[in-house]
Amino acid sequence: MKCLNCDHDVSRIDDEHLIACSGLTLQEYAIRHCLPLELLVSTDQLNQRPRAADFISITHVPGESARAVLEGLRLAGLLGSEGEFAEIPGGIRWLDLLLWDLSSLTEYGFRFCQDYEFDESTNRVVARNRLRSLRRNLLGRPRDAMTPVPPPDFATALAVCVAHCGELQAGYLFLDLKRRSDAEEIAAWLEREHGVAMHCLSGDSEESVLLRTMTPADSHCVLAALEPQLRVMPGVWDRFNAVTPEITVAKELSFDSAHFITDHPAKCSNQHGGRYVLRVKVRGRIDPITGCVVDYGYLKRVVTREVVELFDHHHLNYVAAELAWRSTTELMCVFIWERLIEHLPALAELELHETPQSWCRYTGPSLAEFQASGRNSMLTWFQQEALGRSPWRSLLDPHAGESHRAHGRVRSALS
Repeated sequence: MKCLNCDHDVSRIDDEHLIACSGLTLQEYAIRHCLPLELLVSTDQLNQRPRAADFISITHVPGESARAVLEGLRLAGLLGSEGEFAEIPGGIRWLDLLLWDLSSLTEYGFRFCQDYEFDESTNRVVARNRLRSLRRNLLGRPRDAMTPVPPPDFATALAVCVAHCGELQAGYLFLDLKRRSDAEEIAAWLEREHGVAMHCLSGDSEESVLLRTMTPADSHCVLAALEPQLRVMPGVWDRFNAVTPEITVAKELSFDSAHFITDHPAKCSNQHGGRYVLRVKVRGRIDPITGCVVDYGYLKRVVTREVVELFDHHHLNYVAAELAWRSTTELMCVFIWERLIEHLPALAELELHETPQSWCRYTGPSLAEFQASGRNSMLTWFQQEALGRSPWRSLLDPHAGESHRAHGRVRSALS
């Protein structure tokens, strides 16, 4: 077999040969040369389970850097476990960053593993990159550690978290955090140390939180404050600052709803139902690490939670006070935009089809404009307190009407 990197004949192309000849892993070699892993991975390499005997048990207290990196990975939701092992995953595009993590985490007994598995769901061989150590190495201080161990440096831990789970969208920095207490701690620290305002949004679970900077200026402040730490992590600073192409991506979802249009002169005043098709478009720069503007999965989850679950198999006039008067596609678009813009600052356009022949398109205010101006008054007409305080409302009172008429007769008699 000829190695396509060094052009030498070898008995088997594996990590040992590739690291020596080019510094690549087997997965990187497969990607570089457009080869399926099935042609490269031998059967004795598949589905191999790790052995505890191959890992060391630590007898010392890890240093400040190791503790800060581990805490940052925990904040990012990347520290997991399987059986007796602690594991930290990393995608192949992030391999250098994963190895940077490893440079500190060797003090916890972590080592790099590229496991090859046959994935029955995709019917192909896949490679999974992990840092792995014994769980007991992370569970606490060794018994002979008598001196107190200070908490890890929070700025470094936060920088590691931002590097691994931070996402920039239209200048707003998002952190997808698994625990609400972590989000509150990060928000409080940024406010106290740097005057940065953060906003908590609903995550994918009851406990998780999507933490977002309040303004693009806040994002700039966060990245500037963490710049010394972020610059030493391979690829991270360029990820947030590189100039990359801008592209519009779209997601289409549908929901079935009933409605009627109050005071409509035609058939739409009757209660009727149908299938709505919503296209949500987001425009932004391509993330050089993920290759995406925004993950389609995230886009689907947000639109499903904020729109589809609210409207699907419900009556539009009764699920939202803003649409109780007129649930037209036009007003629905304004309403939907206001529900999505907090989660999708790069939102570019909505397209809502009530039928294949009838639809509308809408581009609403940016997040900064929405924060400054608030909700569109068309949606809140019937919620304003001044509505019932018009001087003309006195004419609705029948007794007030009699008083006006009597006053008119007295004035006529006197004249």
